[in-house]
Amino acid sequence: MDLQAHIKVNSQQISPYVLLPGDPCRVDSIGKYLDHFIIIANNREFRIGIGSFREKRITVCSTGIGCPSTAIAVEELINAGAKYLIRVGTCGGAWRADIPAGSIIIPTASIRDEGTTIEYLPQGFPAVADFDIVNGLIRSAKKEQTKYFVGINRTHDAFYGVQDAITKWGEYMQNDRWKNSETPILSSEMESAALFIIASLRNVKAGAILAVNANPEPLKNRVLGKEMEVKTEITEDITIQTVDKMIRVALETMAFLP
Repeated sequence: MDLQAHIKVNSQQISPYVLLPGDPCRVDSIGKYLDHFIIIANNREFRIGIGSFREKRITVCSTGIGCPSTAIAVEELINAGAKYLIRVGTCGGAWRADIPAGSIIIPTASIRDEGTTIEYLPQGFPAVADFDIVNGLIRSAKKEQTKYFVGINRTHDAFYGVQDAITKWGEYMQNDRWKNSETPILSSEMESAALFIIASLRNVKAGAILAVNANPEPLKNRVLGKEMEVKTEITEDITIQTVDKMIRVALETMAFLP
């Protein structure tokens, strides 16, 4: 048996279709949407379950926080037969004022502002999502009538990092040429770049969908020192509803993959 060292499953146990939440508790939340869902492994930050959605077997594996543990999970899942992987996670507040709490973001690519993927490929290699999965997520978001945005994400390492690590991405907006432009960077989180890079190297398909569970934190405002007027009171219900929308869109996408 090809038992994987950290996720503790083998190729007999998982399906080619995998959802990747960060939080181990979210594995069980996703499991509520699946028929005949069972937990098959639980080791360190890696909690894994499997069930069916419209007769397609879906594996759910938590990655923990950050690219190092995500890379371990993705590598071992691919070893065990994963072919289609979608990260399902949160990104806090979006980096643009026009993206409200309750939206979802579908990254086309991630800035590699982290330390894991440089051990795979030089910094100039892009971390991009699979075209078919991105299109599938867009199609499913439309079907679910979910407010969504598509564009560039940033993946980083330090949840409590210094402000300069963020504002460096918007310094160009201080130039008169760009002062009226919005940033092309929609969101920031801690896992997607590792997923995209490893998927590219190992010839599998990967994408991500992110729940916006906080008010906007516009990069432009941070760079220019402006305050953002809070428009929405963020409640636990808003977070739960947004995460539920994200899960439904991801599962719809999996259902239509070949």
